Amino acid sequence: MKIDTIEHDSLGNNELQQQYSAYRSLEKALEVLGLFVQFPVLTVTEISKKLGYPKSTISGLLKTFCKFEIVEKGKDNAFRLGIKAFELGFRYLNGMELHTVARLWAERLSQEEHEPIHIAIRRGTAIYIILDVQPPASYMAILQTGMSIPAHATALGKVLMAQLPEQELTAFFERPLERLTVHTIVDPDKLRSELNTIRQAGYGMDREESLKGLTCISAPIFQSDGQVIAAISISSMDFVDKEQRLQALIQKIKQVANNISMDIGYQPVRVQDPRFKKQDSTVKTQDSNLKI
Repeated sequence: MKIDTIEHDSLGNNELQQQYSAYRSLEKALEVLGLFVQFPVLTVTEISKKLGYPKSTISGLLKTFCKFEIVEKGKDNAFRLGIKAFELGFRYLNGMELHTVARLWAERLSQEEHEPIHIAIRRGTAIYIILDVQPPASYMAILQTGMSIPAHATALGKVLMAQLPEQELTAFFERPLERLTVHTIVDPDKLRSELNTIRQAGYGMDREESLKGLTCISAPIFQSDGQVIAAISISSMDFVDKEQRLQALIQKIKQVANNISMDIGYQPVRVQDPRFKKQDSTVKTQDSNLKI
């Protein structure tokens, strides 16, 4: 009876070890995949140095990724995301009602103002661009769909940060704030003060905080339960000494954000502006008819 118990315990421990080993392998695989968010092209050696895992381990993981077309190997022996990764990202965006609805408003605003429009969501301390609309003959395709950037250095990110509860905001400031330009706000107290102003004003700005010469205006997008789900921005390198245009765009971006919010179920008081009022025309897409 005692021998049976020992054998049973031994089998149980082996099973636990196998489960843990499988978990660690999956964890390492996801770490490798996550690197491609920051570095579009990587070699085995580069991945090994960044993560601290043996080259043999990295090679095995990449071989598996290539088998399922999640990663592709180029003629230069470097690796980049594959077609299946693109499909997964597309499925993610295509499944978001926000993405479908917001594109209509973003395209309209971009065409009217001849400026780039971006929509972003926040994950941790970074924002991720989920929609990038460029005007015809654009001269500044700086942020593209899928890119990430530190939240505190952008109007989009600060608008999203302004809605965080105090506990999450405190955790955010536990890490040093990265400086992207000489104008990036890296002092926690100063940034907290600006977030309070943004919360009260209903919009946020960054003046050359993420890129020299670039000014962005952003406003929050709310979902049906009243929580902020994303933010929309308009960017330009032509706002200098044009305060009247700046103020007009502040009102316009707030209104567009309100309109998108209402279209996905939120119920705020719509900003009334005859220059950009919601019309009863129907815009047809391949998937559905959406009124704008």
